[in-house]
Amino acid sequence: MIRILDRYIFTQLIGPFLFGFFLFVTIIAIDPMMSALQSIVNENVKLSVMGRWFLNRLPQDMIFTFPMSVLLANLLVFGRMSKDSETTALRAGGTNFFRILLPVIAFALLITFISFTFNELVVPGSNERARNIRRQEIMRLIEPEASENSIMRTSDGAFAYARKVFEKRGQMEKVLLEYYDDKGVLTKRISAATADWNGNAWILKHAVIQDYTQTAVPAPESMAAIRIDTIEETPEDFARQSKKPTEMSYNELKNRIDAYERAQFMDTTEMRVGLAMKTSLPFASFFFAIIGASFGLTNNRSGAFIGFGVSILIIFIYYVLMSFFSALGKSGHIPPMLAAWAQNIIFAFAGFYIVKSIND
Repeated sequence: MIRILDRYIFTQLIGPFLFGFFLFVTIIAIDPMMSALQSIVNENVKLSVMGRWFLNRLPQDMIFTFPMSVLLANLLVFGRMSKDSETTALRAGGTNFFRILLPVIAFALLITFISFTFNELVVPGSNERARNIRRQEIMRLIEPEASENSIMRTSDGAFAYARKVFEKRGQMEKVLLEYYDDKGVLTKRISAATADWNGNAWILKHAVIQDYTQTAVPAPESMAAIRIDTIEETPEDFARQSKKPTEMSYNELKNRIDAYERAQFMDTTEMRVGLAMKTSLPFASFFFAIIGASFGLTNNRSGAFIGFGVSILIIFIYYVLMSFFSALGKSGHIPPMLAAWAQNIIFAFAGFYIVKSIND
């Protein structure tokens, strides 16, 4: 009986979820679609170009539709079950609301996993392609000859910084390599005026080496040129480090933050908020599911129109809170992790309170 109940509720959520997903995707697609049409009409941009930009621009907004669709699905399903007295019959048979929520939680965790995977595998690449299409084919901007302020963790464990990277020439200017041991202690530093890629290795010219493994204060050793064979990254790899945080996966952004902090290159507070948001936003589906199921049970007349209205109100409150706490985090007033998860914590307490009230 219990397994039948779980399967019944789980399958009932699929249809409304897909309905909500396509509904919300259609709504959020209006803004980029209008922007594309304006470029076609006013700037004589080819339809095929704007079509590719639109398709690559859309995924970054689609990530918000996953929790919204979960919320609407639970509102509709549990509103109907309450209206048809199905939940009343279940509770009369001794099934409490916490037990009814188990398939809801399973469904929400599945959507959370799908949302996180989508945000990792699809969104970063599509954002980068959309930016390149807009710059090169719509705005027709000439790409700069060099990428600036490239910093990354190399294959041999070094934290590498380059003031400029000339990808086509295979050269970097003002290069700094720092090596640390397992305890985070600096062991060696290499600086060079330029670094040239010969196809197999980097040739550092006018280099200065400092070895910190000696007991005494290291004396700088100057060399006209040295060959580094342990760094496998090419000029293209260093040039790619100019990607924006929204164009990177979780691990890419985390490695960028670690590299920046090691080199004390810049303040990473804003980037850390963005990193935490990559996990907090997908998990919103979990909390929206509980809130949606609870509200659906408390309103016996929650048809599709009422359910949609309630979901819009809840979504509005959630994203206002998300914007507020995110701004506080980026400005340094609260820790980055709290800034990304504060709205989830609030909704978790609200959901638990509503569920407890219904179950009593």
